[in-house]
Amino acid sequence: MRKNILMKRDYTSKEIKKLFISEIQRHNSTLLINKNNLIFNANYLFKICKNTVIAPVIKSDAYGLGAIEITKIYINLGLKNFFVGNTSEAIKIRKKFKNINIFILNCGMIFDFNLLKKYKLTPVINNINQLTNWPLSSKNKIPCMIHIDTGMNRLGLNSKDFMSSENKTKLKKMNIKYLISHLACADDEKNSFNTIQLLKLKKMQIYLKHIKGINIKTSISNSSGIWLGKKYFLDLVRPGAAFLGINPSINNPNPLKNVICLYTYILQTRIAYKNTTVGYGASYKLHKKSKLATISIGYSNGFSRLLSNVGSVFINDKEAKIVGKISMDLSVVDITDFKESNIKVGDPVEIFGENRSIDDFATLNNTIAYEIICQVGKYSKKIIY
Repeated sequence: MRKNILMKRDYTSKEIKKLFISEIQRHNSTLLINKNNLIFNANYLFKICKNTVIAPVIKSDAYGLGAIEITKIYINLGLKNFFVGNTSEAIKIRKKFKNINIFILNCGMIFDFNLLKKYKLTPVINNINQLTNWPLSSKNKIPCMIHIDTGMNRLGLNSKDFMSSENKTKLKKMNIKYLISHLACADDEKNSFNTIQLLKLKKMQIYLKHIKGINIKTSISNSSGIWLGKKYFLDLVRPGAAFLGINPSINNPNPLKNVICLYTYILQTRIAYKNTTVGYGASYKLHKKSKLATISIGYSNGFSRLLSNVGSVFINDKEAKIVGKISMDLSVVDITDFKESNIKVGDPVEIFGENRSIDDFATLNNTIAYEIICQVGKYSKKIIY
């Protein structure tokens, strides 16, 4: 049963920096995860998807935020169905949580049925070979999902293979929990391809009902799919990024709250003189006497070199331009226009969060927020507060 958990008082930006300053100063990059806002987003999803199973996607270590810790929060919210990326992730989660349902999106080349039974895992069948080799002899039939490719051309059985005559007997006997598919253009509600994919999945559901005599449940929506409306909810939705506050729609304002902020700190300040250069390759030349701050983050922390000479950060809520090329674990910003009393060594530096959303930061990097989270999550200290 889903739980509408009351949220605690939220911290202000200044309180957050003060509370975690020692941690921020101890690590090159620190990812602060706002549990309060995550709960707000969950409650928002609960309100929208009242009669649909919500199964969070926690693959890739919950998008780099820490699957064990994030899953604990979801379980406390009353959620009990989860999608992971592979068998290794599934076993890791199962060892910590015994009473949840775990679905594996990609089991790899060969199913290890002993592991599936031992850890009570439900795999997704993604191709004709997996379907052909699925065993039927076990007394306790292993549950599964079947992925139908409705237009992504990535994973999933095409309709011809799924509907082939040699598979009818097998499909009739299998313990199929869901038919699932994946939307290619879910973040664009104006794209007619969404409707095409939905109708293709429903067609396969009707076909399977003809074989088995019962309606097998279906699922097609990730986070963005939920924003396409109720007809896309089906029996189960698979949100991941929506819990984290990433905007699910490219055409509409974001109704969700930001969950993650990335910080580093000022390692050193210096005066640099006119006509000198900054960083590798001497790519940035100073046109006047300037004050620079070296900050303790670089591309090894997921801070992309694409931002060299064009990006910016925020110090005490004021924007500071990146000058010179971003190094492996250091970057330089121009603080010439900052008042001396407003800036000092050790001050926290915001990469994204209060002053700039992760979606906007991703745009600056010519990518999507999913990639940003996965990259920075690997190498940052993570704090849930």
